[in-house]
Amino acid sequence: MINKNMFYGEPILKEYRDMDIREIIREHLLIKGTKEKTRIEGDTIVIDTNHFVSPKDLVRSGLFIYGLKDNATNRSAIVYYCERWARINQIMEGPCIKVPEDLWKECDKKNCEFTQGKDREV
Repeated sequence: MINKNMFYGEPILKEYRDMDIREIIREHLLIKGTKEKTRIEGDTIVIDTNHFVSPKDLVRSGLFIYGLKDNATNRSAIVYYCERWARINQIMEGPCIKVPEDLWKECDKKNCEFTQGKDREV
């Protein structure tokens, strides 16, 4: 059971294991993006990114989604349960989680909708 003082508001979780890791990854991809513009020899090229994420990179998204305070216990729990979920689903490759393709495509589609018509210079 998670102490009530671990949250900013009303507790959303009873146990850390109740976290929806796919939701944490989704939030991370929507924040960090799925495409990156880069310039090579004067040409702008769009590269797919974030097919692999470190469990440590998911901490901020987990804290945000569940309203958890930023402390060592909460950070460690998020890393642990993200890594555990990835190992159970056999998508842990080295130190990173391979983002499920369906989830990546869903986030890519959403990111394209958000940025449609917004050409940004690199």
